[in-house]
Amino acid sequence: MIGLPLNDTQCLGAITERIAELVSNRDEILVQLAAQYSTTNSFQGWLRTLPQRDDLGQPDDGPKVEACCPPQRLRIAPADPNCVERAALYLGVSELIDPHPVRQLATMNTPLGLHTFPIENGAPVILDPRVSRNALGCGVALLAEGPIAIDPRAAIAWTTELAEMGATAVRNGPSRVHGARNAIYRLVDRGIPPANEYEVDLIGWLLSVAERVAREYGPRALAIVRSTAQALANLADEALARARRNVSLEIAGRTLRPAPWTSALARIAGRVGVQVGTSMLTSKLAALGVGTDAVRVLSHELAAEGVNLGTQSAARAARGRSLA
Repeated sequence: MIGLPLNDTQCLGAITERIAELVSNRDEILVQLAAQYSTTNSFQGWLRTLPQRDDLGQPDDGPKVEACCPPQRLRIAPADPNCVERAALYLGVSELIDPHPVRQLATMNTPLGLHTFPIENGAPVILDPRVSRNALGCGVALLAEGPIAIDPRAAIAWTTELAEMGATAVRNGPSRVHGARNAIYRLVDRGIPPANEYEVDLIGWLLSVAERVAREYGPRALAIVRSTAQALANLADEALARARRNVSLEIAGRTLRPAPWTSALARIAGRVGVQVGTSMLTSKLAALGVGTDAVRVLSHELAAEGVNLGTQSAARAARGRSLA
């Protein structure tokens, strides 16, 4: 069943009416394609293999749907469709293969720009491999009315894609998003907390950028990003708690267990403060009642293994300057 568009009803409504008319008239091209594929899944697979040719708005580039602003190109079964043409073709051919599911068109903003796609029984259909299912799933949830339930991984994926959208104009933005995403998935998939202060900063930066972009989508989008941030914080706390139970450090004959300050700002590797440098290490150990003599012992032992606290601080500072 071909249903009404989920959003952008003026433009997508005109496209939907056009496709429904072709289906009703048993358009020869649609019928031939439907006869080649026994399932809609196999038809999806074929559509994903077609090369993409974007609609650049040229007036003489194929037939246009004037109800759209700007007018959208709509060729039927071209060899090089854009997302609108893929979605429209899927709507028509799938209706001939299997008319039982409810199919709609929708448009949402993605890191690739505005993207039109079909929805089948409420779930997005992925016809462009560059766009993730998780991201479109969250997009559909944002457009839907009433309460929503979102898979946690979908929320994380959508949050990182929002950050990608906001990071394009930032120096080293894409690479920073990539690093933050890797740290997030190590935490989510393997329970490994951020390795150092740099990774914490990256994750915090990603979430702040995602929150800024989410404001353009309204309160529901903000709620998704903030819930994702809270969930990541809870996971990090749990991972750090496990690390504290399993890690100890011997300094001058005294065993210390990482205290609450040994959060994600310090390296969780049994060497308290290696990543935070001598000055911070001294102040933190002093709070535990450990004097500077013990710090010198620790520095000496680490130096014997090729680790220099001053070098670690300098390296961290250099990284900070590179992100400015």
